[in-house]
Amino acid sequence: MLKGKFAVLSLVAAALLCLQIAGVDTANSGNVDPCNSSATSPAGVIFACPYGDGDALNVLGLTISVTVKDNVGAGNPIPGVPATDMWLISCNDLLFLCNGSSAITASAATDVNGNTTFTGDLAMGGCDNGGVRVVVQGIVVGAGICADPCVAVKVRSSDLNASGVPDVIDFGTFAGGYPVDPAANDCRDFNNDNKVDVLDFAKFSGHYDDGVTLHRCN
Repeated sequence: MLKGKFAVLSLVAAALLCLQIAGVDTANSGNVDPCNSSATSPAGVIFACPYGDGDALNVLGLTISVTVKDNVGAGNPIPGVPATDMWLISCNDLLFLCNGSSAITASAATDVNGNTTFTGDLAMGGCDNGGVRVVVQGIVVGAGICADPCVAVKVRSSDLNASGVPDVIDFGTFAGGYPVDPAANDCRDFNNDNKVDVLDFAKFSGHYDDGVTLHRCN
């Protein structure tokens, strides 16, 4: 009986060896390849609040799709990467990330094809018209094959000075360009309609920390 078990094990080992000799990958390396991996999204603007009660990516049609692949050959998908191991950072380092990057993580672990998404709101302050970057286990992934790592989701917030709290200083900044500044891509144009008007003021006032309603980083 024991001899039979050894025979079966030997056959399995031989089969695995043949696969390796033939150049067939039997598993992924687990090491994220930034060039074969990708992170993409439709272009647009999202309104964020330090408290994390701004607009959601998926509601605005700005879901960020991520595919994580390893560095073996052409790249095999890496399933099971925890959601907390994937997060967003500012493309131009102009955003304040509440609770660090841990508050802005993927919606789920990667599936069998290495895919996941970012769909929720962003607990951020500041303004970055350059977009955001997706980080997977400490490695920035871009649009695939080492393309631009900046995902085209512009972030704007009632916390205009990226202090972690939308306060009277931010109100002064907002009021300084209201309502006569119609400049496209302005940090005060929260709804991306190329003008700063009463709709933007409504968003600002609804996410202003008055000392009673919490809108700062918690």
